Amino acid sequence: MADPRDDLTAIADEVRRVTTLPGAQTLRHRSDRRRRRRAAVGAAGLAVVAVAAGTALSQVRTDVDTPEVGPATQVAPPVVPSATASAGPQEILGGRRQVQIVLPGMRGATLAIDRDGDQVRATSEQGVDDRALWVLRPEGDRYRILLASGVNAVCMTVVHDAAPGSVRGRACDAAASTQLFRIEQVPDGSYSIFQGKRYVQVVDGTNALVPDLPEGLTTTYEFEDRGPAPR
Repeated sequence: MADPRDDLTAIADEVRRVTTLPGAQTLRHRSDRRRRRRAAVGAAGLAVVAVAAGTALSQVRTDVDTPEVGPATQVAPPVVPSATASAGPQEILGGRRQVQIVLPGMRGATLAIDRDGDQVRATSEQGVDDRALWVLRPEGDRYRILLASGVNAVCMTVVHDAAPGSVRGRACDAAASTQLFRIEQVPDGSYSIFQGKRYVQVVDGTNALVPDLPEGLTTTYEFEDRGPAPR
């Protein structure tokens, strides 16, 4: 029969073995390993946080810098100057533009050929462009004033008929000096038209354009651009 004291002794030896602390050197090694593991885990966690924060910041910048472009936010195209903008005196007096010859002192009346005749008058009638658009064609220091429309070339022509004469639309004739006019700008910016020895003026009452009034200059004109002259 086994001695009970032997069992008690074995139990006591096992308890001492389990509860005996490791040496100081072993404890230090274990503590160092735990600190290194905690430091590695902490660094990895910070790296994950930094990456997530950077991604979020990049997304915010993208949203701010490149907003969604829809119909309401599209940038309007640059304004292109109109090709029909009014031309200056150089183009008008160079015969490259068709113009209305306007009388500023007669509420914008223009020079036009009569509907039922060939005399040139000042008129405020509407819809007369086919009889009121002119081209100032330079010839030396003078100008031939011809109708812009029509199959046949029609020029303003001075006729020294019953006083004070008349200005009429006649077929253009390169040899006719009565179709050549001098055009000069006056101080107010408008223009005078001169033919022969006298200024061409509009007379009250009939509003006819005449060349032979004995009075001094009373009528001046402005040239309003109406687009390129037909070829």
